[in-house]
Amino acid sequence: MSRQEKRANERRRNKILHKIALAAGEGVGRAVAFTFALATNAFAADPEPKKEETFTLPQVTVTDKGNPYIVPNLGLQRLPEPVQNIPQSITIVPQQIIQEQAASTLRDALRNVTGIGIAAGEGGGAQGDNFTIRGFNARNDMYLDGVRDQGTYFRDTFNIESVEVLKGPASIYFGRGSTGGIINQVSKAPRLEGFYDGTASGGSGPYFRGTADINQPLSPTMALRVNAMAHHADIVNRDHVKVTRQGFAPTLTLGLGTPTQMNFSYFFQHEDNIPDNGFPFFHGKPVRLARDTWYGLTDDDYERTMTNIGTISLNHRFSDDLNLRSAFRFSNVRRHTDPSIPQTICVAPADCGPGAIITGVNRSRPQRNTAESIWDSQTDLTARFNTWGFGHTLSSGIELAWERLDTVRYASTGPATTLNNPNNGQSSNPKTLNVDTLTNAPSFGIYAADQIALHEWFDLIGGLRWDYFSGDQENRIPGGVSFDATDKMLSYRGGLVFHPTPQQSYYFSYATAFNPSAEGLVLAENNQATPPEKNEIFEIGSKFLLMGGQLTLQGALFQIEKTNARTNDPITGTQVLDGKQRSRGVELSAAGRILPGWNVFTGFTYLDAKITKSNDTQVVEGVTYSLQGKVPQNVPKYSATLWTTYDFLDKWQIGGGPTYVGSRFANNSNANEVPGYVRWDATLAYNFTERIQCRLNAQNFTNKHYIESVHPSHVVPGAGRTFIASTFFRF
Repeated sequence: MSRQEKRANERRRNKILHKIALAAGEGVGRAVAFTFALATNAFAADPEPKKEETFTLPQVTVTDKGNPYIVPNLGLQRLPEPVQNIPQSITIVPQQIIQEQAASTLRDALRNVTGIGIAAGEGGGAQGDNFTIRGFNARNDMYLDGVRDQGTYFRDTFNIESVEVLKGPASIYFGRGSTGGIINQVSKAPRLEGFYDGTASGGSGPYFRGTADINQPLSPTMALRVNAMAHHADIVNRDHVKVTRQGFAPTLTLGLGTPTQMNFSYFFQHEDNIPDNGFPFFHGKPVRLARDTWYGLTDDDYERTMTNIGTISLNHRFSDDLNLRSAFRFSNVRRHTDPSIPQTICVAPADCGPGAIITGVNRSRPQRNTAESIWDSQTDLTARFNTWGFGHTLSSGIELAWERLDTVRYASTGPATTLNNPNNGQSSNPKTLNVDTLTNAPSFGIYAADQIALHEWFDLIGGLRWDYFSGDQENRIPGGVSFDATDKMLSYRGGLVFHPTPQQSYYFSYATAFNPSAEGLVLAENNQATPPEKNEIFEIGSKFLLMGGQLTLQGALFQIEKTNARTNDPITGTQVLDGKQRSRGVELSAAGRILPGWNVFTGFTYLDAKITKSNDTQVVEGVTYSLQGKVPQNVPKYSATLWTTYDFLDKWQIGGGPTYVGSRFANNSNANEVPGYVRWDATLAYNFTERIQCRLNAQNFTNKHYIESVHPSHVVPGAGRTFIASTFFRF
């Protein structure tokens, strides 16, 4: 190429760079149909040789055997770039840590992720997994292999390869919600190597658990993987509370190692638990009680769920630069629960205000029967191509879904009992039907996002998504009022990544999210006409690969703002978008190997969250509080975690570390507060052979009396010191 041609190309590149920067600054994006055509034309006309790059297939987590704590790629095709080059905070809890910690639930796995709070149910009736991320509720932001996992149940880890937490608003990829972030579970997928794994565990409580993981190749391109689980545990130092569940998850994959791969998977989980709703509040603090105090009714309290999830997915690789994935899922979660929620009884004054004396505890008993269903179809196209000398990684897709929530709820109060020695053998009082609704919610989303290589050091990110979401709630109680709401929203994403070497990257990102009134498939008279809340994030951060890729470091500064939060109009009582809520902070994390045999997984988050504007008030124990200027509920200002292990003498491993969660407010009025805590866990393992390992785990081994999850009216304490002995084997 002549000198004149080089100069002409350079001038043309600078002009295009200027245009792209202006377009990204305005937050514009292309429609999916246009991006498909652009990708096709670019392949036909590209004058430059294509890069030899491959795609990460869906539902597969690629882990370097020498780095068991590092997962370099997400199990999401819509985000095909390595984690190192994605401009947002991402924490991935790998299978290695789940095994080392004997983490049997999603809650256990997420102890390793800072900036997350655990909530004790919603509205008194719902248990299941309920988290806040960076100060915003994430109950509706859980995913399984990139598809929304809306059901109310406790998620077991027996079929989980890893847990991915993507922090910050991301409606461009996931539609409604994702204000603080999303949680994605990556399922175990079939492989072409045959193995038969099993685990048998026993411990204090008592605790019994068995798992099986069978992977059987059926042909050179076909394999079947079956995971199964049986679990029973009485919670240490929590009288009468127990957890019993069973699970079964087969997956058949056709076309392994070929350009066309089809997966058929089914997930089943059954639970039969005695729920725990802990202790009530009194004068802003949890009532001081013996940790084993339980206010439930042994003959009446129960929680039963039945989860069925079926998924069919097709992944076709047209070339190393063009990949199509289409997935269809049907899930159904049926839940029947009848818990006892403690409420203090006071005299002088009876509302438990200042100067009151507790005379006993009453029980709220909100029985709830629900059936949650989702039909979801997702199609994602990912393309890599060059135009005018710029490299593109283009993700685009379409999502169609239909969600359905059938809720029948009864309410009663009582029987009352004493504070320190509750009578758990009493009979419950008669119940009254107070909710009988059926909600149908069709939705449609279309998105496109492009990561443009402006230079070998610089990537520019821009994207756009349009969503249609409608909720129609039928009230089946005679004389009841039905509601409906329809929302249409645009979501944006923009960013810049600077990576001067493959081992380091620095980024700035901006993204938005939206929360419609019917987000959780529940509507009311005061919010059916309220438009969606809007959220935005500004984040700067850096990511490093050190010691030859053996250690990863991440750091970020961020601010998330809900710019038009719902708040009650002081005159009409309807919800209007006059409020604001903000969360800003800093996050640091590290994962990998420090020295030969010494691994570490650690993180720290500082959160400064505040309700900056609100018309709302809240009455607690007879006192009225304004919510403006308060800290949102269940948001610890400081949280930190450390898990480290050391391998020695060829066959031994020792490890452990603390989890720190700072004090949290249980309600938005900040009238009720829960103290912070430090919980220590430890492990010791011995490998008898390459195929047999024995492990001892001590969870909360200092026997700390701490509050694990909070609700505005009550708290649930964590389990006491728990020992679990496990044997792992592979044939």
